[in-house]
Amino acid sequence: MSLSDDERYDSLRSAVASLLAADRRRRGREQQRRAGTMGPAHLRALFFLTKHPEATAGALAREAELNPASVTAMIDHLEERGLVERRRDTLDRRQCWISLTDTGRKEVEEQERHWRAKMETMFADINAKEIAAAVKVLDRVAALMGSMGDVEERAPA
Repeated sequence: MSLSDDERYDSLRSAVASLLAADRRRRGREQQRRAGTMGPAHLRALFFLTKHPEATAGALAREAELNPASVTAMIDHLEERGLVERRRDTLDRRQCWISLTDTGRKEVEEQERHWRAKMETMFADINAKEIAAAVKVLDRVAALMGSMGDVEERAPA
Protein backbone atom coordinates (compact mmCIF):
# COMPACT_ATOMS: atom_id res chain seq x y z
CA MET A 1 0.00 0.00 0.00
CA SER A 2 1.37 3.37 -1.02
CA LEU A 3 1.02 6.42 1.20
CA SER A 4 -0.15 9.78 -0.09
CA ASP A 5 2.18 12.77 0.21
CA ASP A 6 0.12 14.04 3.17
CA GLU A 7 0.37 10.68 4.92
CA ARG A 8 4.13 10.47 4.29
CA TYR A 9 4.76 13.96 5.67
CA ASP A 10 2.43 13.36 8.63
CA SER A 11 4.33 10.15 9.35
CA LEU A 12 7.67 11.99 9.14
CA ARG A 13 6.39 14.83 11.34
CA SER A 14 5.21 12.28 13.92
CA ALA A 15 8.59 10.52 13.89
CA VAL A 16 10.42 13.83 14.34
CA ALA A 17 8.07 14.75 17.21
CA SER A 18 8.88 11.39 18.84
CA LEU A 19 12.60 12.02 18.37
CA LEU A 20 12.34 15.48 19.93
CA ALA A 21 10.28 14.14 22.83
CA ALA A 22 12.89 11.44 23.48
CA ASP A 23 15.58 14.12 23.43
CA ARG A 24 13.61 16.27 25.91
CA ARG A 25 13.27 13.26 28.23
CA ARG A 26 17.00 12.57 27.90
CA ARG A 27 17.78 16.21 28.70
CA GLY A 28 15.48 16.05 31.72
CA ARG A 29 17.29 12.97 32.99
CA GLU A 30 20.58 14.77 32.36
CA GLN A 31 19.49 17.69 34.53
CA GLN A 32 18.65 15.29 37.33
CA ARG A 33 22.13 13.76 37.27
CA ARG A 34 24.26 14.49 40.24
CA ALA A 35 27.22 16.83 39.89
CA GLY A 36 30.45 15.34 38.65
CA THR A 37 29.06 13.23 35.83
CA MET A 38 29.55 13.88 32.16
CA GLY A 39 26.68 14.92 29.98
CA PRO A 40 26.20 15.04 26.22
CA ALA A 41 28.00 18.40 25.87
CA HIS A 42 31.06 16.99 27.64
CA LEU A 43 31.08 13.97 25.35
CA ARG A 44 30.64 16.08 22.20
CA ALA A 45 33.66 18.15 23.28
CA LEU A 46 35.76 15.04 23.97
CA PHE A 47 34.80 13.44 20.64
CA PHE A 48 35.61 16.72 18.85
CA LEU A 49 39.08 16.67 20.42
CA THR A 50 39.75 13.20 18.99
CA LYS A 51 39.47 14.71 15.50
CA HIS A 52 41.12 18.04 16.36
CA PRO A 53 44.20 17.46 18.56
CA GLU A 54 43.95 20.99 19.94
CA ALA A 55 41.01 23.37 20.00
CA THR A 56 40.17 26.72 21.51
CA ALA A 57 37.44 27.14 24.10
CA GLY A 58 35.40 28.93 21.42
CA ALA A 59 35.60 25.94 19.07
CA LEU A 60 34.55 23.61 21.89
CA ALA A 61 31.67 25.94 22.80
CA ARG A 62 30.37 25.78 19.21
CA GLU A 63 30.80 22.01 19.02
CA ALA A 64 29.19 21.35 22.42
CA GLU A 65 26.48 23.97 21.76
CA LEU A 66 27.33 25.93 24.91
CA ASN A 67 27.86 29.59 25.61
CA PRO A 68 31.44 30.70 26.42
CA ALA A 69 30.80 30.92 30.19
CA SER A 70 29.38 27.39 30.29
CA VAL A 71 32.23 25.97 28.22
CA THR A 72 34.76 27.36 30.70
CA ALA A 73 33.02 25.48 33.52
CA MET A 74 32.88 22.36 31.35
CA ILE A 75 36.61 22.58 30.55
CA ASP A 76 37.32 23.08 34.27
CA HIS A 77 35.33 19.92 35.02
CA LEU A 78 37.06 17.90 32.31
CA GLU A 79 40.46 19.17 33.44
CA GLU A 80 39.72 18.27 37.09
CA ARG A 81 38.92 14.71 35.93
CA GLY A 82 42.22 14.58 34.05
CA LEU A 83 40.54 14.23 30.65
CA VAL A 84 41.84 17.43 29.05
CA GLU A 85 44.68 19.85 29.56
CA ARG A 86 45.05 23.53 28.77
CA ARG A 87 48.02 25.16 27.09
CA ARG A 88 48.52 28.91 26.69
CA ASP A 89 49.36 30.06 23.18
CA THR A 90 53.00 31.17 23.00
CA LEU A 91 52.20 34.20 20.82
CA ASP A 92 48.86 35.27 22.28
CA ARG A 93 48.69 34.59 26.02
CA ARG A 94 44.93 35.29 25.98
CA GLN A 95 44.42 32.25 23.75
CA CYS A 96 44.14 28.87 25.42
CA TRP A 97 44.39 25.51 23.63
CA ILE A 98 42.63 22.44 24.98
CA SER A 99 43.71 18.88 24.16
CA LEU A 100 42.89 15.36 25.32
CA THR A 101 45.09 13.61 27.85
CA ASP A 102 45.78 9.88 27.61
CA THR A 103 43.02 9.39 30.20
CA GLY A 104 40.69 11.47 28.02
CA ARG A 105 41.48 9.36 24.96
CA LYS A 106 40.73 6.19 26.94
CA GLU A 107 37.41 7.69 28.11
CA VAL A 108 36.45 8.52 24.52
CA GLU A 109 37.38 4.99 23.38
CA GLU A 110 35.26 3.50 26.18
CA GLN A 111 32.29 5.74 25.32
CA GLU A 112 32.69 4.92 21.61
CA ARG A 113 32.65 1.17 22.36
CA HIS A 114 29.57 1.61 24.57
CA TRP A 115 27.59 3.60 21.98
CA ARG A 116 28.71 1.41 19.06
CA ALA A 117 27.47 -1.68 20.92
CA LYS A 118 24.13 0.01 21.63
CA MET A 119 23.76 1.05 18.01
CA GLU A 120 24.73 -2.39 16.69
CA THR A 121 22.08 -3.97 18.90
CA MET A 122 19.40 -1.38 18.11
CA PHE A 123 20.00 -1.37 14.35
CA ALA A 124 21.02 -5.00 13.76
CA ASP A 125 17.98 -5.66 11.56
CA ILE A 126 18.47 -2.58 9.37
CA ASN A 127 20.66 -2.93 6.28
CA ALA A 128 23.30 -0.46 5.04
CA LYS A 129 21.00 1.00 2.37
CA GLU A 130 18.32 1.73 4.97
CA ILE A 131 20.91 3.29 7.30
CA ALA A 132 22.12 5.52 4.43
CA ALA A 133 18.52 6.58 3.75
CA ALA A 134 17.98 7.32 7.45
CA VAL A 135 21.15 9.43 7.55
CA LYS A 136 19.95 11.39 4.52
CA VAL A 137 16.55 12.00 6.10
CA LEU A 138 18.04 12.98 9.48
CA ASP A 139 20.45 15.40 7.80
CA ARG A 140 17.50 17.04 6.03
CA VAL A 141 15.47 17.15 9.24
CA ALA A 142 18.43 18.82 10.99
CA ALA A 143 18.68 21.37 8.16
CA LEU A 144 14.94 22.01 8.38
CA MET A 145 15.07 22.41 12.16
CA GLY A 146 18.08 24.70 11.84
CA SER A 147 16.29 26.94 9.35
CA MET A 148 13.00 27.22 11.25
CA GLY A 149 12.36 30.80 12.19
CA ASP A 150 14.55 32.23 9.41
CA VAL A 151 12.77 35.30 8.09
CA GLU A 152 13.33 34.43 4.43
CA GLU A 153 11.95 30.91 4.99
CA ARG A 154 8.57 31.99 6.37
CA ALA A 155 5.52 31.44 4.26
CA PRO A 156 3.71 34.60 3.18
CA ALA A 157 0.88 35.72 5.46
